[in-house]
Amino acid sequence: MRKLMMAMLVGCALIPMAGWAQNSDSLNIAADQAVSMNKLDDLMGRAQKRLSYIMTNLGELSDNNDANNSFDKYKDNLDDLQSIRDDIKDRVEKVRDLQGKRIAAWTKEVSGMTDKDMRKMTNDQIDSAKADFDALDKRLREVGGDANDLTSLLLDLKKYFASSFTPDSIKTGQPMVEKAKASAQEMIKDVDALRETLNQSKQKVKGTTGA
Repeated sequence: MRKLMMAMLVGCALIPMAGWAQNSDSLNIAADQAVSMNKLDDLMGRAQKRLSYIMTNLGELSDNNDANNSFDKYKDNLDDLQSIRDDIKDRVEKVRDLQGKRIAAWTKEVSGMTDKDMRKMTNDQIDSAKADFDALDKRLREVGGDANDLTSLLLDLKKYFASSFTPDSIKTGQPMVEKAKASAQEMIKDVDALRETLNQSKQKVKGTTGA
């Protein structure tokens, strides 16, 4: 009976601690960050599809029978891609903002710990989380820079053909079309790798929430 009472007392003592952990600021922010990362992944997938459509449109420009229709589709898809890219930029900033808030809240929670070993172990986890996100953020910036270059090239093609859309201009612009198609293909591969890194990072963030 005495052992049973002790077990019940210990259990009751742990309930408030567990409740505090699940409702701590850092865990709540981590949950929001994981959701935001998921939305970022969805946006990147949409951007990849638009790039695939654009590559198809560029490939059809050499068909004089339907070149005008393909160019109109190209312009529409490029407009959609730019809109999606704006959403991606906003979402990336949201993810970065949540990362800063999560680390700040987590660090504040650690400062309230009295056990030195527990404090060190948690600080090590924070350092690891920072390093993981820094690696992700570096890739985001690198791919973002390449995306800027590709978008500029696609816009230049739009301006070029809009001012002189003829069989001759298509033939003259073909080297730039091929360059754009190759760059778009490479971008799709880079975004695939980035999405994989993003999802790995998201799983680590979700792991801190107990989800």
